[in-house]
Amino acid sequence: MADIRNFVGFSQTETLVKEYDGLRMYSPVRAKIGIAVTTKRLIAYSNTKSFFDQRSESFYQQVNIADIKGIGVVQSSRYRPGVLAGGIVILLIGIVATVVGLSGNTLLYFGGIAGAVLGIVLAITGTLWKKPVFRFEIRGDSGAYSLGEFGNIQPAVTAGPDMLKIVEELGALIIEVQDGTLFSGQ
Repeated sequence: MADIRNFVGFSQTETLVKEYDGLRMYSPVRAKIGIAVTTKRLIAYSNTKSFFDQRSESFYQQVNIADIKGIGVVQSSRYRPGVLAGGIVILLIGIVATVVGLSGNTLLYFGGIAGAVLGIVLAITGTLWKKPVFRFEIRGDSGAYSLGEFGNIQPAVTAGPDMLKIVEELGALIIEVQDGTLFSGQ
């Protein structure tokens, strides 16, 4: 993850306290999300480039440390729409092949039945085999700030390599910065 000081300006009295490589967003865009705590702000950021598309996509949100009243990580699960859609398509093709196979083509008939069964299995798998999704929320004086809020779209965010450290340290770190004491953890 790139150092936040490479693309976000700091005030003269602001210093970086700690950075985390904590989250992965996969919807509406794919990105690694870093979280940085400074003496003045909590900043969520990402600056990504694709190997095939060299355009840079940036993501940046900030909240004043003084405005933060709480932080929450909401865990839920999400069905797998690609597997579900594929199962439905295969099921429909299987039904059509079975109906056409009833005219006397036994290969098409049995292939259609197999396709319909496979489609049902895939549709059930897509519905029941859920992917865990996290939403990182920052509660403040004026409500909750959802990390990566794009209008009415709620982003799909998953845990990254530092997620456990974020859960363990971030609340205490913010309290210590708000109180003016130094954070001693690493």
